[in-house]
Amino acid sequence: MGNRPIPEETGLTFYSKISASISHELKNALAVINESAGFLEDVTLMAKKGVPLDPGRLGSLAGTILKQVQRANTIIKNMNRLAHSLDEKQAAVDISSLLELMLRVSDRIAVNRGIEISSTTGEDPISINTCPFFLETLIWLLLDLSMDTCGTTKKINVSAKRSGAGAEIVFSGLMELAGSQADELLNGKTAPLLHALGAKLRAIEEEGRLIVSLPAGCPALP
Repeated sequence: MGNRPIPEETGLTFYSKISASISHELKNALAVINESAGFLEDVTLMAKKGVPLDPGRLGSLAGTILKQVQRANTIIKNMNRLAHSLDEKQAAVDISSLLELMLRVSDRIAVNRGIEISSTTGEDPISINTCPFFLETLIWLLLDLSMDTCGTTKKINVSAKRSGAGAEIVFSGLMELAGSQADELLNGKTAPLLHALGAKLRAIEEEGRLIVSLPAGCPALP
């Protein structure tokens, strides 16, 4: 991707954490398939001994396997899409679609922390030219901060809308946003990303919101 205006550690940490979460999700799907295959093997052995087959149980096992295959296929598609975001340093991106991808690949991490993340986006595409990987990294950092600061409600909403020629992403429900942790992140890891993306970040602590304003084009990546 040529010169990288963000510290490599920031991008690698994001990619490593999400990849680890995705691999655990795949492992869980395979474990359920393996368990179902074991049941099928037991049923086959019982049938060989003259025990009548139970069509209902067989149908249930088949349904479980198909469901987990579809789950694994979706996980792999998301992983593939995330990996290909490194292919181009700048591309036309639909913000709603990218946000949906980020929420999907972050879902297991949120669930493990007991946090519910909802999203609010319109039906119309919100397309801008930007660096997909930098934007994904920025969204992950803000999602991680949102999960740290949502307080006892354990609920976060992420919304996206068109703003002029660009776009705006809002993280809300951050009841414990005020504090040094937020200041450290806003002034530290996110700064190089915001500069590269030509974006602006506002923290409205009294309302528990973070607002990212994205331009229609990415000035640092002509």
